[in-house]
Parts: sequence; C-alpha cells; structure tokens
Amino acid sequence: MSLTEKLPGLAQSRQTHLPASITKPERKTVLITCHVSISNFDKVFIHWYRKWPGTAPKRIAYMATRLFLENESDEGKFSIEKDIAKSECTLTVGRVTAQDAATYYCARSDAQQQRAIGNLHKDMICFQNQTLER
Repeated sequence: MSLTEKLPGLAQSRQTHLPASITKPERKTVLITCHVSISNFDKVFIHWYRKWPGTAPKRIAYMATRLFLENESDEGKFSIEKDIAKSECTLTVGRVTAQDAATYYCARSDAQQQRAIGNLHKDMICFQNQTLER
C-alpha cells in the first residue's frame, strides 16, 4: 500500500509505509516501516514525525547513519533502523501507551543539501484496550 501526499515544490520519489494502521495493546512494541525507492538511500536522512489530532506534526527522531532523538527522555521509547539493502527505515515505538495513539510520518532529506526533497507518508497507531477512548 502506498500513501502519498504530494508537496508542492519538492522532488517526488516513491515511498511506502506498511502497515497503514496498527492496533496494539498497551506496553507492546510497534514497528512502522517506510520504504524509500531512491538510489542513494544510504546517504539520506530519514525523519520521523508524530501528529496528534488538531496539532502540527512534531519531529521525534531522525537518522542518516546514527539515531538522533529530539528529546533525551525518549531514549528507549523510540528507535530507528535503516536496512540499506531493502531501502527501508523502521521506527520502533516501545512500551506503547494511550499517548502514542497518533499518526506517524516519515520524510527524507538529502544529506548534502539538508533540505526536504521527499513526500510525507503516514501510519496510524491505534490501541486495543476498552478503557482507551478518544
């Protein structure tokens, strides 16, 4: 499944996110994979954003060759792995809670130019717990 939102003025590339929606019980781990079809995948930065309803997306982490977290308190909560051979980047959200119910986006930027050149793609995380309602 490919989810694409075209952003004016930015170069287009093919990116996919799987799965599109995830439901997990609290305290479990969620993996969200973003596939980027680009020849220099090893050199691009992959940025992950979280968006709650009614708010702007906020970057939580990014990486080219190593992980950078926006908040030190997220150490152990979020991790990112790049699989160069598959052109995939996976965000791991550990010990999920109701606060993690959000839309997650991946974006890429060129490592040399440091400007966004890709599309944003999204995944939604929902939680399986009868007491968790929005």
